[in-house]
Amino acid sequence: MPATDADRTRIEAQIALIPRLRGTGPNPFEYDQWDARTVEVLTAAFGAESDEVARYQRDVGEAGRVAGVRGNAANMTLNIHGKWGILERLERAESLLRELAG
Repeated sequence: MPATDADRTRIEAQIALIPRLRGTGPNPFEYDQWDARTVEVLTAAFGAESDEVARYQRDVGEAGRVAGVRGNAANMTLNIHGKWGILERLERAESLLRELAG
């Protein structure tokens, strides 16, 4: 189903937060909150089983976590750099979200 104007506004709001996330380090906790909200926005816009949500999960999701990395919570195990680091995830997320916002 296509995104409505309200959906596009919510997606664009998530895009607008990306420069701040990059500028804060990025902080894994803040990234995790942003990622969770982005999934909520996409699920509301396109449906939980949609191709759009599946694409986001495939391109940006958790697949790149390295086993055995220690941290207090799952979101603290993400590296900053590398293909599955937060900065690269934000790059892929921004590109996909811009496409989905049309």
